[in-house]
Amino acid sequence: MEFGLSEEEQMIRDTAARFAEQEAARRAAAADEAELFDRRSFDGMAELGFAALPWPEEAGGAGGGFAGFALALQELSRTSASLGSALWGHAYLAAGPLLRFGGAEAKRRHLGPLMAGTALGAGMLPGAASASSRLRAGAAARREGDAYVLEGQQGYVLGGAQADLFVVYAETAAEGGDGTVDGAGGARGDGSGTRRRKRYTALLLERDLPGLTVRPVTKKLGLRAAGMAHLTFEGCRVPAAYRLGREGRGAEVARTAAAGARCGLASVAAGLARGAADAALGYARARSQFGKPIAKHQAIAFLLADLETAADAARLLALQAAWRADAGEPDGGASALALRYAADAAMNAGIQAVQVYGGYGYMKEYPVERYMRDAKAVQMFTALDRLPRTRRGAGKGGERSG
Repeated sequence: MEFGLSEEEQMIRDTAARFAEQEAARRAAAADEAELFDRRSFDGMAELGFAALPWPEEAGGAGGGFAGFALALQELSRTSASLGSALWGHAYLAAGPLLRFGGAEAKRRHLGPLMAGTALGAGMLPGAASASSRLRAGAAARREGDAYVLEGQQGYVLGGAQADLFVVYAETAAEGGDGTVDGAGGARGDGSGTRRRKRYTALLLERDLPGLTVRPVTKKLGLRAAGMAHLTFEGCRVPAAYRLGREGRGAEVARTAAAGARCGLASVAAGLARGAADAALGYARARSQFGKPIAKHQAIAFLLADLETAADAARLLALQAAWRADAGEPDGGASALALRYAADAAMNAGIQAVQVYGGYGYMKEYPVERYMRDAKAVQMFTALDRLPRTRRGAGKGGERSG
C-alpha cells in the first residue's frame, strides 16, 4: 500500500495550488458577487493543461489520470469551488462523453478544442445522469433523416451559461417503436394502456444551434460564479453525426461518466472542506480572547481538530475513488460514498468556520460565508444521488476496497 504521491502527481498538486493562490483567489469573491464566470482563470488553467488533465495523451489529453485531476480540483476548490466545479463539468460531463462515445465527425471538429480548453463544455449534473438514478431528461428528440429534432428543456446545467458545447440527454422512441416518443407517463399513446420502456439518446449541441436558448440561472445561494444555465430546445436540428453512442443508449453514456464525475465532484467538495478548515484555523490562531489565541481554548481546539480530520478523510476518500478508476477496478460504490461524505464534510466545515469567525463570518468581506453557500450547492447535487447509500446500508454495496 502506497500513500505517497508520484513526482508527476506532486507537480500537478503544486501547480494547481500555486495557480489557485496567485490567480483564482484574487478574483473569486468578485466573481461570486457579480455571478460571473471567471473565464480568465479558466483560460489560465487550460494553458496549464488542466482542461484535459484526466484524459490520455494519445487522445489529446494531459495524461494526469483521475487521481491527478482529483488533486488539481481539490487545490482549485480551496479558493474557488465555482471554478473547480466548472472545470469538473467541462472534463467529465462534456469532454469525457465525446472522447468515449463520439463519432469521427464530432471528434474531428470538437474534441481538440475541448481538450485544449479553447472551447468550454457543459453537461447534466451527475444526479440526473448517473448509474443509480433514472435519467431526468426534460427533452425529447425524434429522428428526421440525418438529424434529430430536439424539443423541451434541461435545467441546472453547470457551466452552461458560458459553454460552447453541451452534452444533452433526450428521450427518444423505444427500439422497435413507431418513431414517436413516449408520453410523460410512459404510455404507448394508442389507447392500449400498455407501457413502453423509455430510452434516452446522448447528443452533442453547439451553442449557436438554431432553436437553442441558453438562459443563465441567477440569484443562486452558492456556486454563483459557476455559470449554471437553463436550456430550452425549440425544433433544434442536431446532426446524427453528433450523437454520442448508440440511439437509445444514452443511459450507457451517463453511466460510464458517472464514477469519474462523482469522484471529481467529491474532490471539489474535499477542497471546499479544506479551504473552510484552513480559514477557521488561521482566524482562530490570529484572534485572541482572555490573553491567548482562541485556537488554544479547548472548545475551539476540539472543533478545529474535528474539521481537520473530516477534511483529510474527504480528501483520501476522493483520491481512493480516483485511484480505483485509474486502476480499472470496479467502483464498488467508492465514488458515491466519497461524494456523500465529502459534501457533508464541506457543509459542516463551512458552518463551523462561520461560527469560529463569529460576526465576521457573516460578512462577505471574509470567504467563509461563501464556502458555506458553495458547500450547500454541492450537497444539494448529491441529494439526487443517495441510492448508493441506501444500497450500502442494506448490505448491497460493492466490494470493499483494499
